[in-house]
Amino acid sequence: MKIIKKLFSVILVFILFITTSSCSLVNKIDPGDFDEYSARLLDTLLGNDELTIHYLFKDKEAIGKTETELSLPTPGSSSALGKLIINLYFGPMANYKYEELNFDQKMTFNVIIDLLERINSKTTEMSYLDNNYLGSYLGYQAQLPILFQQYRFDTLEDIENYFGLMKLVPETFKEYYEYEITKADAGYGMPDYVIDKVVGQCESFINTSDEHFLVSTFAERIEKFDLTDEEKTDYIERNKSIVENELCEGYAYIKDNLPSLKGKATNELGLAHYVKTHEDGTVEEVGKDYYAYLFKDATGYDDSMEDAIQYIQEHLDETVNNIRTILRENEGIADVADNVVLMDKTPSEQIEYYKTLLSGHFPVLDSYPTIVIKDVDKSMENNFSPAAYITSPIDSYELETIFLNQAKVESSGGANYLYTTLGHEGIPGHMYQNLYFKSQETNLIRKVLKNSGYQEGWATYTELYMYNFVEGVDENVIELLKNMDIFSGVLTARLDIGIHYEGWDIQKAYEEFSKYSSSYTIEEFTEVYQRLVEVPTNSQTYYYTYFKLCDMYERTKDALKDKFDPTEFHKTILDCGPVPLRFVEVVVNEYIENNK
Repeated sequence: MKIIKKLFSVILVFILFITTSSCSLVNKIDPGDFDEYSARLLDTLLGNDELTIHYLFKDKEAIGKTETELSLPTPGSSSALGKLIINLYFGPMANYKYEELNFDQKMTFNVIIDLLERINSKTTEMSYLDNNYLGSYLGYQAQLPILFQQYRFDTLEDIENYFGLMKLVPETFKEYYEYEITKADAGYGMPDYVIDKVVGQCESFINTSDEHFLVSTFAERIEKFDLTDEEKTDYIERNKSIVENELCEGYAYIKDNLPSLKGKATNELGLAHYVKTHEDGTVEEVGKDYYAYLFKDATGYDDSMEDAIQYIQEHLDETVNNIRTILRENEGIADVADNVVLMDKTPSEQIEYYKTLLSGHFPVLDSYPTIVIKDVDKSMENNFSPAAYITSPIDSYELETIFLNQAKVESSGGANYLYTTLGHEGIPGHMYQNLYFKSQETNLIRKVLKNSGYQEGWATYTELYMYNFVEGVDENVIELLKNMDIFSGVLTARLDIGIHYEGWDIQKAYEEFSKYSSSYTIEEFTEVYQRLVEVPTNSQTYYYTYFKLCDMYERTKDALKDKFDPTEFHKTILDCGPVPLRFVEVVVNEYIENNK
């Protein structure tokens, strides 16, 4: 999981609605040179937002952003005027003749047209469902502390901007709360159990018994600057004051006010239960339509929901059959699998080891920046994923950071869990893919508009690929472990589409779940159900895309036979960059035809 991916998508869409101004009629003008036009689009996408630009670029002056403005993302809904402005500015991309573009330009074209299609298909009703700034799983209030902790201090001006951004939290959180009121009034209120979780997170953030980690880590962060003792003390005291006052004030506001919205939710089940009846009696299936919209965005495919259900179910059945076959043909193998040791190194040592395994499988990078693995602060353990890669600036090859949540790592399987997780977050997963692509000479807009389905699909694919490198363990044990990992993901994906598109309530979802697992009571399963309700298509981003990449691998291997080269196949995927996978599949098919 890249903790800032949602932030960037929110910021960029937000900027789209407020910064586009110089427009011409679509299909009435020649947009001019492709690369110049796409550079103008990138400039518009970025706007002057300090937070977005700072995380994306180390040298903002190199992209002409000498003056930036401090702001945090705020909610908004899709409007006809907003769509018109966006189409006037971005629509001319369609005027280019696709077949006349080079490879990089074609990928850029695909990214922009895909963005336009998503914006145009989004309705106001969908916007109410889309804005989950205070969600307990991926909510802004849960991610903000890490974002502030990772805010780079390259200059003294950055420290001032950091202070300024933290001071915006109270007014920004107030806007989040007010928008939750608007959503509730429109019939899209936050379920009570989500409110309780968000409030609990805010309480944990405020009521830490130790010194707050944004305070305790600050002195080390400013050590690089040539400051007098008096100046250091001043910065440290200012930071402490802002964290304990403005920042905590914002969290206290949510804690104190959000409970007033309890009881206003019209639906505490999946998206399929959001329907709107019009005056003429027609019924609009808002939730199902929104899920289909999200599914396309999450997976990068235009597959119908019916085809998607069949695809997921087939993979679920296949995985279950694989597990049953392994267990039936290998007596006692489950006990062996439970006690196998996949990793006996520290996380940092394991990452270094993974660097040595790439040759013959993945393109080998010429060099790596410094890689740091940190533990999240204990106050964040309940609200943070087991691990997260923090995306580095596009123009920097200096430092890469992975956060581990030791509490959740241990509860998930400890060192064995880390074996694949470090492959997912690090090498050859997110970190490696990011390093590979940002070192390529491509249109800069492709390095900003990243498709999460590609990124998470790649990371999941490489995570499971790491089982190929386990030594000294029976291959049947490895196959069992791998299939068990896949089973967990694909079952979650099946539940996700069942809950949000087919309308499964808790009882129905539990019945379907129980066909494959008896490890939960319905009371325990309720927690799983509620988490899935809150993050529709999240599992598809990881596993639907994983299966699609596996399909590409097997199709290429079968077609090329002894000409098949895993390194070249993976290079083909990586060279496409993080675009929707349906475009990657076209490139892979061309690769097959050109190499038979």
